Amino acid sequence: MHGTKSVSMQMSTHLMEELSFEQFSLLRMLYLQGPVRASELAEQLLVHKSAITVRVEKLVKKGLVERHRDESDRRNVFLKLSDEGIQFYATLEKNINQFVETIVKDIPEKEMEIFLNVYEKIADYIENYRGDEN
Repeated sequence: MHGTKSVSMQMSTHLMEELSFEQFSLLRMLYLQGPVRASELAEQLLVHKSAITVRVEKLVKKGLVERHRDESDRRNVFLKLSDEGIQFYATLEKNINQFVETIVKDIPEKEMEIFLNVYEKIADYIENYRGDEN
């Protein structure tokens, strides 16, 4: 976990000066999924709805996210990226990919294969973890 946070912090420092990692995660979900309700985002990001509300408000103020009421049920408010948000995310994703490519290009292929194998095993273990079953 420390490694993940360290990588996230490094990427935030170098690439996402205007966004927290949490705001980036929210933008990414909206970019990939399209319009979605705040409660669904909270559930997917495993945070309380009030935390999503705070993050969304900051992104709305930056012009990256828009709120739209469902005309058939006015109680539902959907979130989506604004045109500026779509462009911002696409540029940010491109910059992140370039950043990662620059870093990993000097890692020998064999070491990268070992790393990816271990990473996949850890991800599989986490996905299938059921607690101590002694």
